Amino acid sequence: MSIPLIIQTQEAFEKVVEHLSGLEAFAIDTEFDHNHYAYGFTLCLIQIATPDTCYLIDPFAVADLTPLWRVLESETSEKIFHDCGEDLRLLHLHGCSPRNIFDTSVAAKMLSLEKIGLSSVLYELLGVESSKTKQQSNWLKRPLLPMQLEYAANDVIHLPALRKLTAERLQAQNRWEWFEQMMRVVEQKDYSPKSKETFLSPKEQRDFAPFQQYILNELYRFRDEQAKRINKPHYQVFSEKIVYQVMEHPVVLNDWMNLKGIHYRIQNEAVAEQFRAVLAQAEAAAKAQLLSTQKRVPTGQEIAEWQRKSTRYNRLREHVFLPIKRWIEESYGAHFAPYILSNETIGILIGGEMKLSEINPVFQQSIIREAAQTLNIDISAFE
Repeated sequence: MSIPLIIQTQEAFEKVVEHLSGLEAFAIDTEFDHNHYAYGFTLCLIQIATPDTCYLIDPFAVADLTPLWRVLESETSEKIFHDCGEDLRLLHLHGCSPRNIFDTSVAAKMLSLEKIGLSSVLYELLGVESSKTKQQSNWLKRPLLPMQLEYAANDVIHLPALRKLTAERLQAQNRWEWFEQMMRVVEQKDYSPKSKETFLSPKEQRDFAPFQQYILNELYRFRDEQAKRINKPHYQVFSEKIVYQVMEHPVVLNDWMNLKGIHYRIQNEAVAEQFRAVLAQAEAAAKAQLLSTQKRVPTGQEIAEWQRKSTRYNRLREHVFLPIKRWIEESYGAHFAPYILSNETIGILIGGEMKLSEINPVFQQSIIREAAQTLNIDISAFE
């Protein structure tokens, strides 16, 4: 393959799209920043490999990427990804819903490979060594370094060969139809960002009383607004430690200009005054809602119910689902089994959040039923 072509003009980009629209397949990957160097989820680079060319498209230089989105949404050409989850989430944010996907990471899982990271799969199946040294690079900076460009290109140039080999193995192991089912699930999944109901961590929701939780959440909301305003990730604006200090000892705001760990763009008296106002409003609202200042303690009845559910869960897990999972490991491969019956799926089935007949793709249902029938385990309660 020739040296990667860096695409930085609309005219060159549209020629690339014209080329892609006539192909049966091409490989694609993205580089992005997800709240690491800047606020939010930012597309930084698009890598595309065709049989003879690798394109590195700079989305900061190309004004209109819509023509590429339409190609990605077309059923005509196959798009080869490796571990496409984050890529699809990012593309959906840009209004693009790719179709006709081949994910070599999913193929590796279904072939029961132990390690499914791209560098591991390339080495195991193709004997190709791939460096991941620039994975945590700042992809927002321009110009991109030669090592970054090389890394980005290597993420896609071997995918067509990997696709060919994994497809052959899937067909040889009679798993191709299962893979196709999985790709349909991947394409139909909802990648829309979930609405954020709270900024609190699960630990904070456990450890703080409702009164404190309300105030803490409002202070985090203020931090989020400041992060968005200066386009910096939360951890660079100010730390959780400072939020706790302000909540417990508001007087620290009087020393705002000298506190460590605050971004210089917000370390001024105007922001300190806004912080004081947010804190005062949060305290007043928490009092008005009569929120308790005592951490809630579960009742004896709630503890008994939790113990009952825990006992039931452990019994069903040990005597129903773990034997099924072990049978799947022996029959289909130890690294493939969690993909069919994961601990999360076991918890969902036991908890009644989903029935076995609702699991997708359908082949997972079939394998679980096959195992249960072979072991003479009754799973009718979960159907």
